[in-house]
Amino acid sequence: MLLYWQIGRDILARQAEQGWGAKVIERLAQDLRTAFPDMKGLSPRNLKYMHAFAEAWPDEGFVQEVLAQLPWYHQLALLDKLHGLAQSHHPS
Repeated sequence: MLLYWQIGRDILARQAEQGWGAKVIERLAQDLRTAFPDMKGLSPRNLKYMHAFAEAWPDEGFVQEVLAQLPWYHQLALLDKLHGLAQSHHPS
């Protein structure tokens, strides 16, 4: 869980430096798949979730103590619900 959070924090930092349009997620996904060909979960889609995960919970201690007890699938469900709540409070 902490690895996914750290990747998400790295994405946030790179986007802050390079800008959102720099395709940070796509390039990082390719680099990670090249460096770790046997590791699963490094798709651009999953990296976008890692980005959202790190953005939603910026406190590393909270991630280690509380969220590490939940499987990644449950993390994704929480993120989707948070995203849905944010959209319902900010109508287009």
